[in-house]
Amino acid sequence: MNHDYSILFHNRKKNLDFSWESLYNNSLTYPENIYNLFRNSVYLPNDFYKALTTYSLTPSALCQRLPYMFCYGVSGSGKSTIGKLIAYMHGITITGSNTTYAAMRNLLRDRKTATIFVESDDPKFPGGYGKTIEDNAFIVWEDISSRTLKDNPCTYNMLKCAYDRSCDTILISSETKGKNEKFRAFSPMVFGSIEPLHSMDQFKELRRRLIVIPTKRVEHLSDDRKTELGITDDDYVDKIIDIDSYHWKGFSLKFKEFWNLEQADIFLTIRSSLTRSIKGLTSSQRAISLDLIAVGLSCGIWSDETEAVKDFRECFDWIENDVKITQSPLKDLIGHLVKQEETNAINGSYSPNLDANTLRSYARNWHEKGWLLDKPHSKEIVLIMQEHGYKLVKGRWIKQ
Repeated sequence: MNHDYSILFHNRKKNLDFSWESLYNNSLTYPENIYNLFRNSVYLPNDFYKALTTYSLTPSALCQRLPYMFCYGVSGSGKSTIGKLIAYMHGITITGSNTTYAAMRNLLRDRKTATIFVESDDPKFPGGYGKTIEDNAFIVWEDISSRTLKDNPCTYNMLKCAYDRSCDTILISSETKGKNEKFRAFSPMVFGSIEPLHSMDQFKELRRRLIVIPTKRVEHLSDDRKTELGITDDDYVDKIIDIDSYHWKGFSLKFKEFWNLEQADIFLTIRSSLTRSIKGLTSSQRAISLDLIAVGLSCGIWSDETEAVKDFRECFDWIENDVKITQSPLKDLIGHLVKQEETNAINGSYSPNLDANTLRSYARNWHEKGWLLDKPHSKEIVLIMQEHGYKLVKGRWIKQ
């Protein structure tokens, strides 16, 4: 005999004890509740909760330029929890790592479009009409890897432009012969990986478009950080909110209710003032942070722009420091070799070039001497040489 277990799940979710409403404090603002949910459902090694909360609250239809949020850490460190909570906030499904470019494009198109009913103010034409508008969109991309981006170059190319509304237009072929369709790719996006995509040289164009939220398992947090979070090894299991134990039906309405016309006007007013006043970040960091800072200030996440800039400065500093720490020893060694060759070329009045077999021999010797822990692969050498501006021509690396 077969049984319909869905009835049990449906009845169970009716119980308020398993609803998000039991976690929601009506005496606090919506942004304050979101902050508390993140703070109590995932324990971060760095105090990046305000940046995380702000990004999750982003109204994309009001923004012009946004970074992507990359959650980086080992399995079981909270990346999925962050993604799930943001998905619940926006009432969307989580996108799998094997999603194709075409599917991602269609997903964005659907999420960015909404229809509203506009009442007629002309008594001769009573009733109203449907108006298509841009809706607030969001993408939560689960468990991607370097292979995901390498195997889907179209998706990676989309990521290089979808952060900026001014250059997010992608032309795609249409069903009508000889005509193209325009696709606007701009959207906030959060994705997670166990791989340090932010420090990989092949994705350096993506790096400057990221805010990274590092994650760690609780047992790997320092004792000082556990104290700051108010947890111990003995009680964190009892204190942490397991968001999978609750149902979130209706939760996404809170986001839509919050971003009404009044709140949108507050955001736009703050955003216009930031263009002239904000200082403390590099030009590239400033470019991708202005909208987010305006979101945070309009939501009451930060009391002033100085506090906001400080928090984002810490996020960007973390990326820079982590890249330095994870810098490839092979890259450093080849870099010294290239620098020496280019100096010799200047002194000898010839174009810099290196024999490919000689370079591979150097790499093997470095590994044998213990300077490199892992045996270098040809692909690594190719990527490093290309980054230095060299092209492989008939067995020699030639400076382009």
